[in-house]
Amino acid sequence: DLSRFGRDYIESGKYLQKIFPEKGVRFISVNDSYDSENADMSDTHLILPIRNFINDSYCRDISMKVKSAKDVKRKNGEFIGAFAPFGYKKSVADKHQLVVDEEVSHIIKRIFQMKIEGYSSKAIADFLNNIGATTPAKHKENKGKKHATGFIIKDGKWDAKMINRIIENKVYTGVLEQGKTMKLNYKSKKEIDVHEDDWVVIDDAHEEIISKSTFALANKMLVRDLQTSKDKPSLFAGMLYCADCGSALVRRTVKTKKGVNIYYICSNYNRTGDCSRHSIKEDEIKLQVKDSLNHYLERYRNVLEKISRLDLKDITINADFSSLEIEKAKYERLRKSLYLDLEDELITREEFERYRRNYLFKIKQIEEQITTKQEVVKELEKRLKDKESFISNVIPSKDLDEVTRAMLITFIDKVEVLEDRQINFVFNNIDTVNLLEKLADKNKATNAKKLAKPIFLHQAYSKIDPTPRYVSVGGGM
Repeated sequence: DLSRFGRDYIESGKYLQKIFPEKGVRFISVNDSYDSENADMSDTHLILPIRNFINDSYCRDISMKVKSAKDVKRKNGEFIGAFAPFGYKKSVADKHQLVVDEEVSHIIKRIFQMKIEGYSSKAIADFLNNIGATTPAKHKENKGKKHATGFIIKDGKWDAKMINRIIENKVYTGVLEQGKTMKLNYKSKKEIDVHEDDWVVIDDAHEEIISKSTFALANKMLVRDLQTSKDKPSLFAGMLYCADCGSALVRRTVKTKKGVNIYYICSNYNRTGDCSRHSIKEDEIKLQVKDSLNHYLERYRNVLEKISRLDLKDITINADFSSLEIEKAKYERLRKSLYLDLEDELITREEFERYRRNYLFKIKQIEEQITTKQEVVKELEKRLKDKESFISNVIPSKDLDEVTRAMLITFIDKVEVLEDRQINFVFNNIDTVNLLEKLADKNKATNAKKLAKPIFLHQAYSKIDPTPRYVSVGGGM
C-alpha cells in the first residue's frame, strides 16, 4: 500500500503527482485499489494526499511513542545504548543495567592512575600500546560486536584522544549521562547536540570503576600542561606555575661534581625571555610544600574536631553571595555604558571590543564562582548528613613525613613561585574549610534546638578569581 511507498506525504505526493507522470511511470497500490493508468483526478489529487498525510501522521505518532518510552527508561536510570562503554558490559539478567567488565576494567584504572601520577595522555597511550593493552574497538570485535565507533583509528592503537575521552567520561564513577543528542525530527536522521542542562543524569546508576575523587583529580591533571616523557613524571608535574605571568614552570637538571641538582624556571622566560627566571630548587619546594600542607591539614583537623561535637542532622547552610552579585552588577553596568561611550566617540571601536570582551570575561568568572560556591554548600550539606563517615575519610590523621603525589594533588590545586623564591599555595577544598569554621563558630554557644534552624554563613567572596585560595607565602600560613 501507499505506506510502503513512503510516509513523507510531501515527498510521496511529489512523486505521484509530478515525477512519475512526467517519466511515464505507472504506479499501482494494491491494498489502496489505486492504478495511475486509470485513476481519475479526485483519486490522484484528493484521496492519495489524504492517505499519505494519514500515513505520515502514523509515522510521527510512532516516533513520539518510541521517544517517550526511551525518555522513561533514561529517567529510571536504565542504559539504552546499543553498546556498553569500554570497561562495562550489559548484565545478562537485565540488558539495561551496566556491570563492570573485569576483562578490561583494570585498563581504565591504570589510565586514571597514570594521569594522576602526571603522565601526559600521549605517554599513557604509548604505554598501553607497548604492553599490548586491548583497545575499545578491538575488545568489541573480540566479543563479536562489529560497529562503527569513534575509537577506531588507522593503525588500531591507543592514542591521546582516546585516553582523554575515557578520562572525561563520568560513566566510570557510576554516573549515567544519556540524552546527549537528538534527531532534528522524525523525518530526519541528522542528530544535533543537546545542551548539557537538558541531559538525563542519574547518579549511582551502576557500580563505579573509579571513585569520584579520583575522577576529579585526573580531570584536573587533564587540563594541565604535562610534558610527554618516557620517564616517570616528577612529583610536581603540572603543579608549578609562575606567580607573575601564570606560565607553567619547566624542570631542569644540572649535573655537578657533587651530584645532580634539579630546579625549575618559568617556561615563558625559557621560551621567549618575556618574564624573569623564577628559578627555585626542587628540594626547596618539597620542604615548603610539606610544611604548608601540614599546617593546612592541622587547620582542617581542628575544625573537624569542632564539627564532630555538633548535631547536624537538620542543618541547612545558607551562604551569602551578595558581594559577588554586587560585583557582577558593576561589570554589567560598565559593559552597557560602553555603547554610550562608543556612540559619543569617547572610545574607538577597537577599545570598545577589548573592554567588552574583558567585562564579559569578568562576568562569566563571577557566575562560575557563584555556581562553584553553591555546589560546595550543597555537597557539604549532603556529606554532613553522614558526619562520622565525612570526618573519618576526609584527611590524614597525622602530619605527613613525606609528600606523595596523591596527597599533593588531593589537597593542593597549584603552587605559584615568586621571583624571590617565595611560594604561594592554592589549596583545594578551602571553601569547605571556611564553611566548616563558620559553622563551628556559629554553633559555639547554641543548643540542639537552635541547630535545627538555618544558619547563614556570610562569606567575603569579593575576588574575581574563581579559584578558592588559601595562600601561604614562604611556607608559613
